[in-house]
Formats: sequence, structure tokens, C-alpha cells
Amino acid sequence: MSEIEVGSRRNVAFIGHGGEGKTTLADSLLMAAGVTNRLGSVEQGTSFMNYMPEERARRITISDSICSFEHKGLAYTVIDTPGDSNFAGELQAALCAVDSAVLVFSCREGVKVGTEKAYRSAREQGLSVAAVANKMDAPRTDFDASAQALEEALSVRVVKLHFPLSGETAGGGEEYDGYVDLISGKCHNFALDEAGTETVGEPPEALADALLEARMAMIEVIAEADDEMLEKYLENENLDDDEIERTLQKGIRDGSILPLISAAANRNIGGSALLGIAANFLPAPDRAVLPAANSGDEELVLSSDPAGPFAALVFKSTADRYAGTLSILRVISGTLRSDMTILNARTGTRERVSKILGLRCEEALDLPEIGPGGIGALPKLKDTQPGDTLSDEKKQISIAVSPPPRGMISFAVSAKNKGEEDKVFEALNRLLGEDPCLILERDDRTGEFLLTGLGQLHIEVTLDKLRRLFKVDVDLKPPKVPYLETILGRAENIEGKLKKQSGGRGQYGVCYLTVEPGPRGSEVEFRDEIVGGSIPRQFIPAVEKGVREACGRGVISDFPLTDLVVRCIDGKHHAVDSSEMAFKTAGSLGIKAAVMRAKPTLLEPIMDVEVSVPDENVGDIMGNLNSRRGKVAGVDSQGNAQSIRAQVPLAEMLTYASDLTSMTGGQGSFTMHLAQYEEVPASVRERIIAESTKEKEQ
Repeated sequence: MSEIEVGSRRNVAFIGHGGEGKTTLADSLLMAAGVTNRLGSVEQGTSFMNYMPEERARRITISDSICSFEHKGLAYTVIDTPGDSNFAGELQAALCAVDSAVLVFSCREGVKVGTEKAYRSAREQGLSVAAVANKMDAPRTDFDASAQALEEALSVRVVKLHFPLSGETAGGGEEYDGYVDLISGKCHNFALDEAGTETVGEPPEALADALLEARMAMIEVIAEADDEMLEKYLENENLDDDEIERTLQKGIRDGSILPLISAAANRNIGGSALLGIAANFLPAPDRAVLPAANSGDEELVLSSDPAGPFAALVFKSTADRYAGTLSILRVISGTLRSDMTILNARTGTRERVSKILGLRCEEALDLPEIGPGGIGALPKLKDTQPGDTLSDEKKQISIAVSPPPRGMISFAVSAKNKGEEDKVFEALNRLLGEDPCLILERDDRTGEFLLTGLGQLHIEVTLDKLRRLFKVDVDLKPPKVPYLETILGRAENIEGKLKKQSGGRGQYGVCYLTVEPGPRGSEVEFRDEIVGGSIPRQFIPAVEKGVREACGRGVISDFPLTDLVVRCIDGKHHAVDSSEMAFKTAGSLGIKAAVMRAKPTLLEPIMDVEVSVPDENVGDIMGNLNSRRGKVAGVDSQGNAQSIRAQVPLAEMLTYASDLTSMTGGQGSFTMHLAQYEEVPASVRERIIAESTKEKEQ
């Protein structure tokens, strides 16, 4: 594989909404290439591409599955990506590693939000895209209507390369058994059985007129991608097949047209057609150029030159309990060889390459080297993460990549079994290195360790891996909302006093405090306004320390106090019995008494929320946000989807990820971040205080 020239490589990602048949179509392509001799089933857990136990158990794609192989003089790497938004980080990683994408959607169910998002993500990366109308064998499918819907949703010219057939007649449906390739003119029929044997011949004579009309429509769309060809077409000049194919290739590569073919992946129809499109029309890595920088921040442009400076992008990592971490990379420039010393540009770590692996789903094959465009893996690199650049040790080249998607849902996590805390968090950190969309951090406000991911399913799958790979288990629960306490009024000259006599030296300290509300977000401001030495200067810091420590727990529900100004205006001391500890205690007692007289209340975090949903779900989603005490700020159109902007209390968003999935059938997604803190309504405040009191008693 390493000896194949750059121009003979094809790196392709299968993308689209979940459940549209991407994995089965990838299996069909592998079967057409001779990689496997059977068509697996996602539903039965026998798919070649879906090999992880979590994928087979849940019947979905969870992680990028990578398969490299050779076929008819070309080297292919196919990456099957998840369609579920819980694993959007996997899609983003794959798009960084390939040169083209196959957009799969259901001809039966049409273009979905995930279809649009996947296409736009691929185009943002500058990738060439081909589309597949899958499930053509479903009842009442309409290939032409699907093409029109795709064109309208994606705002791109769609060129139909297939003329679907059901026996001797045109169209899809339950009798769909093949297609006429409008470029070659050949008819491809597939047996209506499990084997799906393909036969290639001449098309039915009865469809000659319809086929001619379809071919002319195809040529017209292709001609629009090139001014010279369009002029010939309009002047009715003859256009040969080579000219048509060259212009089609150009239009695909620059993104001006989107080729569309028909398929029924579960019947093994579509894989061989895709293999041909990848070979003839999708780009090789020789066109790839990436901006980069060296150690001196000098701008570089990396091209696919085998003799150029070595640079590779690590786009994925996998964790194994015994083998350690496998760093999966795409070589951008130069050649990676065994026994080579490479540099991690982020960490400055130098490493000797001991082994290079090619990937064929769950298999790993030893390789002597990988040239530009090649995708492979290196085992047991030190502190190497997805997004890192590996380069020539003298160059220190760095390639910029987009940050991973932000997590949307958090759970408080703790070891299920006592004594396994260290083991659990060590294992979690191993998985964090594999998945940059996972975040584990301690919330100083609540004391909980929070595991944050892209959705509930994302978290659940992570825990499945934790059990399978590391034999540990954890408890999950909704995180505590980081409420805060503050005051609405003012309390003046409130005494904090400690007077204690126990037979020897006593403890004596008195301070007088005035409290008032501070600006929102100002936290706690302490002001020393002592005059005349009523509290000796050396004890003022102790008063402040007592005040601040007491503010860390609050007075009505143990939540931290914020946004208040504390003035220490007077006090008393004793020449013998006063001490730092006495004044610290006095400060603590004084602030608690003062806050209780200054109308204490609760503040809650308010989140800026943006929800993307299909048009038909907008009304339900807006109503649901209102029911969560949310305030809708506006709605923006995004193709066939709508983006709803709102502000919602965090307490009402803890289960929103799973609820949104239920309301939209998995087609909705959302992001949120902290906007500000606001006062909790009285009815909600009393409930929170009651729950906090009960928890404290327990």
C-alpha cells in the first residue's frame, strides 16, 4: 500500500443522518472490492464496519470505522462515520482526514437536518461530495423528487447519474432491482435475493426515449460547470464521453455540482457504483494543500509531496486496556517510515517510530511506510491527542484544526464501589484522551466531578467502554445546579461577637458589619472602615477571612454568597483575650447575622440556548422551552431547519438532551452557555431551600 503513488489514493468518508444506511452501503462497497465476501447487517450485529461491542449491541455506528484496501491499482481508505449528533466529534475528525465524502440519505424519508449538517460540514472542509439516494426498494420511492428535494435543501445543482429500474420499467419501489448508468449507458441489474448478484448489459429498448431524455438532462447540468462545454452544448455540438466525464469530475471537485446515484444497500445495490465513482471522479490527495506554521510561526503550505517535509495530523485515538493508545493519523506531506524520529509540535516530545499499522476495521496490518494521503496508526505514543501534528523533528510543523464540538450535557460521576476512586478516574482519563468531546472536571462550587458529553447516549456509551475495557463502574446522577445566594436589602451595624472564658486565657473579639447589595457579578467585596483602633490592624485580615469563609456556604441553603459589599465599621477587643481566631469567628458570626437581616435570596444560572430543529418541530420546541421557564428571543432559518434562540434556567435544562431527542426523533440538536445569574422566583426558591435543608439533615 505504501508504494502506491499519491494520485492513486482515495480517502472517502460516508456521512449523513443516522439510520439512512451508511454502514450497510460501506459494507456493500467493501464486498464489491473483494474485502469481504458477505453483506453484513447492522440490525443483526454482523456488519463488517460496525465491529465494536457497543455498536453491535445498540445497532448504531458510534465511532469512526476505518478500512484501507487496494482494488484495481488504487488504494482506498473508507471511513464510516456516525450519524447521531451524540457522536458529532467523530464526524468532524473524519472530515479532517479525507479528501471526499459520500452523502447518504433515504429516498423514502427524504432530506433530514442531519443530512444538511453533514453536507455543509464536508463543504466547509473543502471536500468533494457525491450523494446516494438509498433505500430505493422501499414502497413509493421517487428518485426524481428526492433529487429535487436535495437540490433545494443544499442549494447546489444535483446531477442524476442513474436511471432507476424496477424490472423493465422506470422507477424505484419494492421491485427496484438496478439502474442504467447514464454515462456509460449500461444497465446494471441485481438479483432479487440475498446474494444480489450483479449483471451488466444493455438497457430495455422500451425505455430508449426516456433514457435519452434523462441523459440529455444530465449533460445539461454537467455542462453548466464549464463555460466552454456549456457553449458547445447550447450550440448543439457533439460532446464525447471523455469530455462529459472530465467536466463532471471538475464540477464535483470544485463543489459546483452534486452527483446523485440510486442504491438499496441492504440488497447490495450501490456499492459497486460508488467504487466506480470514487475511482473515476473523486479526488486524490495530490490536490490537498493545508496551511501550517513552523516553530518560528512562519506560514507554510504543505502539499502532497513524498519528498517534502514530513507532517501528519492525528485525527483520532483509540484506547485499549492492554495495548495502550493507538494514534490514528493522516500523512499530509513527506513519508512516514519505521525507525524514524518524529516530533509532537504541541508537546515538543520526540519519539522513535517502532511500528506503523494499516487499519482494516478491527484488524491491524504492519506497514513499512506511509506516503502523502496515507492513513495509518502508531501505537503507544506519549501524550499524543487528536488534533496534534506529528512532524520532522527539525521542522516542528503545526497544522491548525477546528476545536471539537462542545459538550451539551453533564452528569455528576462517582465510583460505584468504595476504594475504586483512583481506578475509576484513571480509566476515565484514558477515555478522555481518546475522545476530545468528553470533559471531566471538578465543579468547585458543588464539589462534584462532572462528566460532560454531547448527549446522554454519548455518556452511556462511554460508561459501557469503561466497564468493558477497564472493569470498573460508576454512579451517574444529575449535577447539582450551582445556585448562589445574595441579598436584596441593606443591614447596618450588625454585631458579630465571640466571648469565651474557660479558666485561663479567654477568646474575645467583636466586629460590627454593614452589608448592602453589590453589582451583579461582583462577588464579595470586603471594606475595612475601622478608625481609632477599635480593632487592632493585625486582626482585620482575620475578620475578612471569617467573612469570606462564611460567604462560601451561605445562610439559607448553603450556596455561596455573592454580589454583596461588606463594610467592617467598628469593633471591640481585649488586650489579653483577643486573637486572630476570635476575630475570625466574630467575622463569621457577624456576616451570617447581617445577611439574614438583608433580605437574602437565591440566584440561578441562566443559559443562552440555541436549538436547531426541523421546520415541523418549531412550535412544539418553543412551547417546551416556555414550559421550562424559558424566554424565546428569536427564530432563524437554516435551510430546512430552524434555529431557536432562548434564555432558559440551567435547572430546567438538565434532561433537555434526551427530551429533545424524543421530541424530534433524533433530528434536533442544541448548544448552551452561561449568560448570567438571575433571582429565582419565590415559588421555586422555597422548593430549592426545602430540598437543600432535607439533604443537609440526611
